[in-house]
Amino acid sequence: MKKNILLVEYSTSAIEVIQQILRDKIFDITVARSEEIAKDLLKNFRFDMVISETLLPKSHGFILSKYISENYPTTKIIIISDKLKQADYKKEALSQHGAHDFFEKPLPARQFRKRVLEILGVDEEEMVEMAFSSDVTT
Repeated sequence: MKKNILLVEYSTSAIEVIQQILRDKIFDITVARSEEIAKDLLKNFRFDMVISETLLPKSHGFILSKYISENYPTTKIIIISDKLKQADYKKEALSQHGAHDFFEKPLPARQFRKRVLEILGVDEEEMVEMAFSSDVTT
């Protein structure tokens, strides 16, 4: 089953990196460059996961994370940060703002991809089956 991911990020280079890390056919990634756009998309579409930058134009990823966890409790959340943060920052994201994990940039590609799969409950066998069924129908 395809996994819908909302990527809330304004940096084109970061968007490209995440799209490359999650390039598997199982992922359908929608990009929102602000909290406002993300909230509009959340109202109209179902997302399995939101990946959000901490520093957003006129907002903060923690505020968006808390909003998502309160209004869309089945949606998983990963916060990413452009700045080196202390362990307390990660702890705050996980304990107070509903995030399921927190990563600092530059993203460790394998670890990030593995964690996304774990949080979404996707195993490698499901990904192989998805890729095979997509290839057969095209």
